[in-house]
Amino acid sequence: MTRWLQPVTVVLVWGVALAVNARYGAELGAYASLTWAVAVGVTGVAVGAWIAALLGAVVGTLVGFGVSFDGASPDWRLAMQEGALLMPLALGAVGGGAAAARILMTQLRHHRGVSDRAQYDVLTGVLNRRAFERRLDEWIRNPRRGEPGFALLFVDLDRFKFVNDTFGHAVGDQMLITVARQLVTNIRDGDLVARQGGDEFVVALAGVREAEVAAAVAEKLVRLFAVPIEVEGKAISVSASIGVALYPRDGETVHAMVRSADAAMYAVKTGGKNAFHFSSSEQRHKQARRLELERRLRSALLEQEFEVVYQPQLELATGRLCGFEALLRWRNPDLGMVPPSEFIPIAEEAGMIVPIGHWLMREACRQAQAWAGYGPHVTMAINVSPLQFRQPEFVQQVETAIRDARVDPARIELEVTESILIDQFELAVQRLRRLDEMGVRTALDDFGTGYSSLAYLQKLPIRSLKIDRSFVRELVLGPSGVVGDALPIVEAIAAMGLKLGKTVVAEGVETEAQARYLHRIGVGVVQGFHYAKPMAAGRAEALLRRLARLPAEREPLAANAGDPRASGVGNARGTVEHDPRASGIWPPPKVEPVPVKLPLPRPETEAVRTFSEYVLILDN
Repeated sequence: MTRWLQPVTVVLVWGVALAVNARYGAELGAYASLTWAVAVGVTGVAVGAWIAALLGAVVGTLVGFGVSFDGASPDWRLAMQEGALLMPLALGAVGGGAAAARILMTQLRHHRGVSDRAQYDVLTGVLNRRAFERRLDEWIRNPRRGEPGFALLFVDLDRFKFVNDTFGHAVGDQMLITVARQLVTNIRDGDLVARQGGDEFVVALAGVREAEVAAAVAEKLVRLFAVPIEVEGKAISVSASIGVALYPRDGETVHAMVRSADAAMYAVKTGGKNAFHFSSSEQRHKQARRLELERRLRSALLEQEFEVVYQPQLELATGRLCGFEALLRWRNPDLGMVPPSEFIPIAEEAGMIVPIGHWLMREACRQAQAWAGYGPHVTMAINVSPLQFRQPEFVQQVETAIRDARVDPARIELEVTESILIDQFELAVQRLRRLDEMGVRTALDDFGTGYSSLAYLQKLPIRSLKIDRSFVRELVLGPSGVVGDALPIVEAIAAMGLKLGKTVVAEGVETEAQARYLHRIGVGVVQGFHYAKPMAAGRAEALLRRLARLPAEREPLAANAGDPRASGVGNARGTVEHDPRASGIWPPPKVEPVPVKLPLPRPETEAVRTFSEYVLILDN
């Protein structure tokens, strides 16, 4: 209804003005013009002036052509003839000019606002990426004092996602505004600062061609952001990873310079953060490789380039095969086999690990059900990315994968890392308990490399602790036995797991010395190249078939015909049982006091091959 209020008001006001002038124009004389001025003022300059101009023009034209207005009163005709009604024409000209000026100013302000939005970041007020690149392009095409050269600093805030998730996006925005202000304050007037996007900023130092000068500025910024920043009464600690590139050494175009500085920044990120690095040809090559892998990763799932391989897991006490770990592999037709250590971090950073991890889970569940006939003890361990674990539909996806595969949930073990507990501990506890209620086992992978705490181990329904391969790799055989810097850590993890009733698993076992030492300190399950490398599903199934038949085929075990395990057929529950000697280290590693001196001789009468030896015959 309010949209009709203004036009109705205009009609009423000008109707009254016309009526007053028609009835009392002659008596009012010169004061009659005041009615027009009041009408213009009430209805606004823009509207009233144009109406006044229109009325004045019409009346003046009619008078000029000698229209007599016979129906009008003598006073009205006299007023028109004397030009009393021509006053609106003058008011209209003034008002029209004012209206035109107002429109012009409005348009100018609009275009200026559009121009500002096109050049400056809305949140922080510094240059945006496109305007920054245009300025740099001008520097390159029109160098100052005839000597081209500038330094480019690529600044990325560390832990900014943690700030957003913990304190909220409003605090995160204030953090970005504060960072932008500090960057502008700590550079010269002729330098440039821009927001590249998200928590990334770029700084251009005009005329800086020396690495020493650029290093001094970068070091100053690193120290600046190492100090907690005050935001809404909270002292929030962030740091900065900075990559530095010099023109024209590290690139001859704007995009080449940005890529070089970005590659240097990424090297800082992977090397520990809170520092600065200069660009190098090696870093640029790695960055180009990373971008190429990211591009190809986006179509790898659709093109069915991923494969799943399975690494056996053994019980140390019995030597029995107790399960497999499903591991992801990527075979690209052009790049060949890409190492997981190279493509998985890229998939996690780009967010592609979520659909890839879901596909891996479905494939592993399907394979676990296909191997269900080889015994209830054969479990399937599946790695879960922290990003995948945090998805709202994660638990539902696990439930759907298990239901579609028709696999017993007790056969599935999900391996999660300690990082899931850092940001959203309560949410992690809730989801782990939900998985436990479903019957799904969970294991804490890479234990000891992150946020290890007895407090959360007591609260979480974690069944297994996996000692990271980096610790196991440091266990070497010395003159006095197994030694290594990681020895106390491995022993502490094993003791902690046993006290809490967890199964302790060691990955990356590559020597017999490591296996015997791990058995002595209480590690229950092992996997590694010492026993078997990851293998394709067909080869793993062939191994399961051979192990299931082995007790009936091998002569040394035939004497145990009365033992239901010797036949490999099954027990009263219909599940296949295995003699522990049939599938692994036999006899089990002897428990001897440390130091363990190797080689430990095997009995000459030993008839059963070790598990690793038995795996080799599958290729023959």
